[in-house]
Amino acid sequence: MAFFTDIERSTLRINNMILHVVGTDSFTPESARVVEHETFFLSRLLDLDATPVYSFNENSRTKRMLEDMAKHTVSFELGAQTLSRDFSKLHLGAAKDGALFVFELGNDDPALRIYSLIKYDYSEAIEQTETNGESLLRKIVTAFIADRKAIQKAAIVRVRSGVGEVAIATRDRAKAQPDIGDYFATFLDVTRTLNDTELTERAKSAVREAVGEIKEFLPSTPAKAYSRALSILRDRVQLDEEGIVEALLSAAKETLGEDDRLKIRAIALRKLKSKKLIGVAFRPDKNALGRPALHRMKTIENITITYPEHIAGNIVQREQVGDGELISIRTQKITEDEIVAR
Repeated sequence: MAFFTDIERSTLRINNMILHVVGTDSFTPESARVVEHETFFLSRLLDLDATPVYSFNENSRTKRMLEDMAKHTVSFELGAQTLSRDFSKLHLGAAKDGALFVFELGNDDPALRIYSLIKYDYSEAIEQTETNGESLLRKIVTAFIADRKAIQKAAIVRVRSGVGEVAIATRDRAKAQPDIGDYFATFLDVTRTLNDTELTERAKSAVREAVGEIKEFLPSTPAKAYSRALSILRDRVQLDEEGIVEALLSAAKETLGEDDRLKIRAIALRKLKSKKLIGVAFRPDKNALGRPALHRMKTIENITITYPEHIAGNIVQREQVGDGELISIRTQKITEDEIVAR
C-alpha cells in the first residue's frame, strides 16, 4: 500500500514481541513475550501502513539499535528493553500513560526484518463469558482494543541485511497528520523529509492521471474536470486518499450509477497507490494547487455574476425556462447586501 509491499502485507508474521509500561515514575524492564494474539496485532500493524514522510538522521541511536537487533549482535529482548527505556526517559509529564509494544516481524525472506514500535492506550473493558450456561461479565483492567484511536504513537522500520532503511512510517495521535511530536521525533532521531508541497504535487499528479482514464464519466472536458477537482481539494483543511477520491467523484457526472462510481474509485486509489499517498493525511499547499478558476457571466439585462467554477451545478444552478434561463444561487448566508454608486 504505502510502506508495506503487497508481498509483505500477505506474508508477514510476528517473530518476537515485548511490552513495557511507560509514563510511570520508574522504568521496569520486562522479558520478551511468547507471541500471542498474532492475528489481532498484525491487523493493527497493517492498519498503520502509511507513506513515510520522516527519515532517520545519520547518527540515530534508535536506527543503530534496530540494526544490531536484526544482525543479532544484540538480542531482541535486550535491544527492545533499551529502546523502551530511552522512550520512557523522554516521556513528558503531560503525555498520557500507555504501553509500548516492540514487534519484530519477518517472512520467508531471511534478509528482511521489520520493526514496529507502538504506544497503545490502556483501556478498561468488560468481557462476557459463558459458564455452565450462565452469562458472566468479567472486568479486564488492562485491555487493548481494535480501534486506531487507541494507538497514541507508532513507527515502522524496515531493515534488510542488517541495514535499516532511512525512510520510516510514523503516526502520532497528538499531532495533525503527518506530523509527529517533538519527544517522539527526538526518540526516533528523525527529520521530516517530505513536505506538504511535495505531497500536494503528488496528489495533483494522481488526479491528473485519473481524470485521463475516466473521460467517459465526465460531464465536460478532462481539463475542466481536473480544474474542478483541484478547486475542491483547495477548499479542504486536510487531504487524504478518501478526500481525493471524493474530489474526483464530484468532478464526474451527477447521474452516474453505483457501478461507475466504484470504477472511478478503483482508478483513483490505484493512482494514489502509485504516488505513495495511501495512509497519509496532510495540509494542502494552496499555492501548489493554484488559484481557483472563476466563472463570469453577463446577461442581456446587464447583470454580471462571478463565482468559483467548482460550485457550478451545486450552489449555482442554471436551467432553461421557456425562452430564457433561470439562474439560482443557494446560500447559507448573504454577507453583503447594499446599493453601490455607479
